Amino acid sequence: MSSDKDDFLDSIDPIERSNLIKVINGTFEKLDRQFIDELVEMEDFFYEGDEDALNFESHKNTMTLEYINKCEVPEECDLEESVFDLSRKIVHFIFRNGIIEDMHAGKYGYDEYSKIPENTPLEVISQLSNKDMMALNKYMMDRVGYILHLIQNAEYTKLHYILDQEKYNGSDWDRPDIEKIEKDTEDLMLIEFSRHKDINN
Repeated sequence: MSSDKDDFLDSIDPIERSNLIKVINGTFEKLDRQFIDELVEMEDFFYEGDEDALNFESHKNTMTLEYINKCEVPEECDLEESVFDLSRKIVHFIFRNGIIEDMHAGKYGYDEYSKIPENTPLEVISQLSNKDMMALNKYMMDRVGYILHLIQNAEYTKLHYILDQEKYNGSDWDRPDIEKIEKDTEDLMLIEFSRHKDINN
């Protein structure tokens, strides 16, 4: 985050910050409730038989993923395009825009290692080649896209099956730092709120 953003966030009074976050979260909760109400209304058209129940689950999940993707519920949506869009956004959020970018970034590319001047500090040399990054991005997109595809089609047992294969891996890892990510998200919301406020004024 740039120093300008840091300065802006530091300048917000803690009480004002808390009040703004409550207003923003309240707006999000209201929109979530409206969306859930639409799903409940639609549910009346289903559940006449077991097959309809499964159709509804798949349709509901499709609408939910589309809503998350675009925050709207169109009458028709391109399922394949929605999975692609969401996969791309999730991969950037959890992977591409994180520490992997720091590993890939550098004044000198890993691909041209032989041309790097002698005594160049290691921290300015990319640790990953462009080919490496493309392979990693593709790997992540394929797997995130597949998980979204299973959710979209209400294939929960298959999703359980593939994730259960990893049940013993990483058991000694640190737990997710939800509070840190929530704080980062609040910072983004405050900056966005400030931008809209400036535009409206």
